[in-house]
Amino acid sequence: MLWRVPDTSDQGSNAFMRLSATPGDRNPVVFYADAGLSYKGLVPGRPDDTLGIAFAHARISKRARALDRDARAFGAAGPVRSSEALLEVTYQAQIVPGWTIQPDFQYVWRPGGRVANPLDPAGRVIKNAVMLGVRTTIRY
Repeated sequence: MLWRVPDTSDQGSNAFMRLSATPGDRNPVVFYADAGLSYKGLVPGRPDDTLGIAFAHARISKRARALDRDARAFGAAGPVRSSEALLEVTYQAQIVPGWTIQPDFQYVWRPGGRVANPLDPAGRVIKNAVMLGVRTTIRY
């Protein structure tokens, strides 16, 4: 917790961050990082609602990129993968104690690290993507 609203036990702002690195000779993703902020009780009169925003980044290994370049040199269609990035915004609303609904928005740059669309005969890359979702939780 970064900051707590005075006289409350859990309202305020929180943060997280995660970093990961793996050997590039056996993993397609060699670096991953994500970070985010959330705030519980931001909307007046809704002390149990939480707003969150996060960003993630994954980098494709040099060996995987070299494989893509070699495949292209031998006539295979397709892009050279690079990295993927994601922005997420979500809001968890408590409807009644024990029941929440959480709409979620995600925007992905270079899905899959910039991969070819398997449904496109020309092998063009999958475009940036928008994902919308809703999650509900019931605790009884």
